[in-house]
Amino acid sequence: MAKGGLEVPESMSDVEIGEVGPAITASKKAKVSETGVVTTKRGIDAFLERAMTEHEKDIANVRMMRFFIHGNIPFSASENPFCLKWIHGLRPSYTPATRYVLMERYLPAEEARAFEEDLKRLDGRNNLTYLMDGWEDVQRRSIYGCMLAEVSKFPVILGLEELTGVRATADHLVEVSNRAVVKKSVKISSIIAVCTDNPTTMQAFRRKWTTEHSWIIPIACFLHGINTIIGKVVLYPPIKKTITSNSRIVTFFNASHYWGGQLDEIASGKGVTRCLKTNTESRFYALILQALSVRDYKPALMELCTRDSAQRSIGGLTPVNKDVVATVFDLSRWHLTDQLIRICKPLVDIIGDVESRDSTLADCMLQLIWAHREVINSPIMDGDDVGFANHAKQVLNVQFHAMNTDIHWLTLFLHPLCRKLAISKATHSRKLVDAYRISLDIAQRWKWSKEMAQNLTKDLKAYHNGEAPFTGGIADGKDWWSSLLVDIASHPLKALAIKLFSIVPHAAEVERLFSNLGGVQTVKRSRLTIPKMQTFGTLRNHYTRQLHEAAIAMGKSTRRKHAHMHTREAGGIDINRADDLIKDFIWTPQLVMGYEGADIEGPESLTMDDIDAEFEKLAEQASPALEEGDGLYSTIPVSQVYDLSILDAVRAGKSIPINVDEELDVSQAGRSAEAWDPASLLLSLGV
Repeated sequence: MAKGGLEVPESMSDVEIGEVGPAITASKKAKVSETGVVTTKRGIDAFLERAMTEHEKDIANVRMMRFFIHGNIPFSASENPFCLKWIHGLRPSYTPATRYVLMERYLPAEEARAFEEDLKRLDGRNNLTYLMDGWEDVQRRSIYGCMLAEVSKFPVILGLEELTGVRATADHLVEVSNRAVVKKSVKISSIIAVCTDNPTTMQAFRRKWTTEHSWIIPIACFLHGINTIIGKVVLYPPIKKTITSNSRIVTFFNASHYWGGQLDEIASGKGVTRCLKTNTESRFYALILQALSVRDYKPALMELCTRDSAQRSIGGLTPVNKDVVATVFDLSRWHLTDQLIRICKPLVDIIGDVESRDSTLADCMLQLIWAHREVINSPIMDGDDVGFANHAKQVLNVQFHAMNTDIHWLTLFLHPLCRKLAISKATHSRKLVDAYRISLDIAQRWKWSKEMAQNLTKDLKAYHNGEAPFTGGIADGKDWWSSLLVDIASHPLKALAIKLFSIVPHAAEVERLFSNLGGVQTVKRSRLTIPKMQTFGTLRNHYTRQLHEAAIAMGKSTRRKHAHMHTREAGGIDINRADDLIKDFIWTPQLVMGYEGADIEGPESLTMDDIDAEFEKLAEQASPALEEGDGLYSTIPVSQVYDLSILDAVRAGKSIPINVDEELDVSQAGRSAEAWDPASLLLSLGV
């Protein structure tokens, strides 16, 4: 198969990593060890040194290049004398390709192969979410990354665009998005939603792009919203001062070789394994993790600062700074740190729970309702600042109403385990008529026929009442809807639900792309052009997907389990949490597994300059308007929106998934020449 002037053998179309699959297990010569390593019997030729053919050299060079790209190793390593000696020791007849040959011959062919595979993966998919975010690299270039994603599926990178020297206005972002879609020959009609973070520029971009493509649903990144809540919570002056004091402690001991080493020695003796460092770009999120680490170091800090040598100079040696000693012995600061952790911990838990690829809009809303109740019911303890508790509750109430949008609520309602949670007898709960209104508005934007719209309203009523065929439910909402043995022509609610459960609610995939690019662009390799960074980023994403799929085929866990990354093994909503929310308004706080004693060490500690910069950015964000979210005033408590105390218990029935390929192109399927509007249709139905 010729690609980019290089003949790439068919056997090299995928990364060979020895995964256990049908082709291997069917072979009598293949053996699998307890660790999953595949061993295969080979002929005598495998143990004889002979000159490699050109075909074998191509295979070896491609494999080496893949290793370099995935491991963020410069291509110049192929010319390193020690690398050459190592390779010659393994195979004297093989001399690896030079940096120039790898870059000019093999890299274009590999990029073309990955490009073709991405096109195949996108072919026929009609439930895509467009993701975009901005990033500043080490050269301080303004780079915007664009991706296509779908719940439970690996994303596809569309490309990178540099806007250095250009104002990142909404119009320019629209142009960037249109060019990105053209790069991969994607049908714009296959995109059903766009998700970005929520500064004013991105809000304007979403409005303009969805005006240009009316069927696309605009979504604000849920994780950015949670991070904003934390940022506004910690704006309370005494808490802001506490955060600054914590950062002062971290900065001093990380900068002092002697005192930092003494502190680590004491902490290690007390069983503390984490370090006074954080590793995340979500600064407000990082502040809580930093507070957790400082709290764990409290006994060690107290013991160290009681030393005579720490409080005054002995023998001309430098003691601990007086302001740091005073901060360590400030009991009010420790009380505020504990209160900060208790109040913000549920919000931090949300980020760890919903950042996975399996998370849906329904998952996000369920977690937000749970976190809101945790904060509202947080008890006031001795030494707590009552003003801060009231401030946090007020901030969370305001942001909750801003994030409780129609599309989030409708998806929560369409989850079979949460239909009674979404519609209740609470004073300000949305009703079935709201489900009619929101669904018909989407159907009209997707140009569904009047007949399909009428069937949609019938389905909504039957679903709300738990009538056939909409009975039962399982944790994975998308899987439940896909399993229904009904035709989407007569039951269009199935098509609507599958599409809504396919929308990606956050832009974490773009953040992961930028994180990977940060590893590609090192200090010694900082002059990469944007096209080259796009190539390496695309290929790393391609290889990571193949390794991910191979790990699943081998039965290995692909969930994050370190620090705050604690996504659950099973997809879908947390049944226990949903059941508890519906049964009772009293919840026992669930601590995140992995926080206590977790290692959150990173390359840099948060400095006071970092904190001030993030607070300035937060101040520049516009306040949510009343028409955003659920349109309710911030003074209305959530208990009047979701009446959690009187709802039925969750039914956890399971159904067997079947393969149903019933996709709808939102711009064509069900299109009718007959005009209709949601209001008139509801009136004709007597609603």
